[in-house]
Formats: sequence, structure tokens, C-alpha cells
Amino acid sequence: MPGFDRSFVASHLCFTPPIPTRKFTGQTIIVTGSNTGMGLEAARHFARLDAAKVILAVRSLEKGQAAAASIAASTGVQDGIVEVWELDLSRYESVTAFAQRAAGLERLDIVVANAGVYLFDFTLAEGNETTITVNVVSTMLLALLLLPKLRGTAVRLDKEVVLMFTGSFVHAITPFKERQAENILAGLADPATAQMGTER
Repeated sequence: MPGFDRSFVASHLCFTPPIPTRKFTGQTIIVTGSNTGMGLEAARHFARLDAAKVILAVRSLEKGQAAAASIAASTGVQDGIVEVWELDLSRYESVTAFAQRAAGLERLDIVVANAGVYLFDFTLAEGNETTITVNVVSTMLLALLLLPKLRGTAVRLDKEVVLMFTGSFVHAITPFKERQAENILAGLADPATAQMGTER
């Protein structure tokens, strides 16, 4: 069994991560892709651990509101602690609008860039294959646009801030043949060679 298979099985079946206990009192935190999965649970922990504001950055406001209600019900946080903001990483316009809105925050302490897609059908978004647009280009664009607010918070309050990206073991097993292309993004956006849903 390859090494990554053993570690994958061990991490999913033989290891229980500790429940976070560090407080985030007074902090403002953005979690992208936070209406389900790891993003939702991360946001739930931030709210439980006394964050002043937890922003659920989600594509569907309806699903985001359901997630916010779930967090409130399980943690008992007051109204207004968890906010739902629209963010569609398949559209650059949505990314820039979100960043402009975030610029108006009093402070920004933590950004958890968790959102991503795993698609089986080839589509384009903003001229690139949709997975690349959402998981890579827009995620990095958002991070760069939020950096001034993060840095401003760090300088003004003399504290550490955090910008974190969620990864995946799939990165370790993907051949990524397009790395040899003259234009990597163009190679990934070619429907004739795309292998959706398989290791590329």
C-alpha cells in the first residue's frame, strides 16, 4: 500500500483531532466555504471560542443562513456574531466586491481560505477551467486583496494575524502533466485534454 494511502487511512480512522480551546476573544474571522464540511466546523469553533465576529463567506446566502442558524443553535452565541456574506469564487467581480466590503471592517484577524470545488464536468469560469479559477486563481486574488486589512490590523493592534489555506492530499498524488505546457493555465483550460474527476 503506498505511503499516502496508509497516512490517509490513519488520519481518517485512527486519529481524533483535539477539540480547540484557545480563545479568539474580540477577533474578526472570515471563513470561506463555511456552509458545510470543514469550513462550517471551523466557523463553529471560532464562534464557540468567543470570536467577536465570524463571517461565513459563501456562494449561496440561503445555505449560509442555514449554517449560521446551526452554529447559533449549537454554540448559543448572540445574534450578530455570525454574519453571512456572499462570495462566488467563480466570478472575479464577486471576489473584488467581497474584499471591498471587508475593507470596511474595524479589524480582520484571521482568514481561513477553505472554499473549493471538485468537478467532474469540464466548464470554464473567467477564461480558466472552473476548478482552477475557484481553487487557485480566485482564492489567491482574495488573499491578496485582504492582505492590506490583515496587515493594518496587525500593525494597529500590534498582534499576529493569520492567513490560512486549506489543502488536500490530492495535491500529492496528482501527476499535473500540464506543468510542462508553455502556458500552464491554457493547458489546464483545454477541453480536449482535460481529465475531470481523475488524477491529471
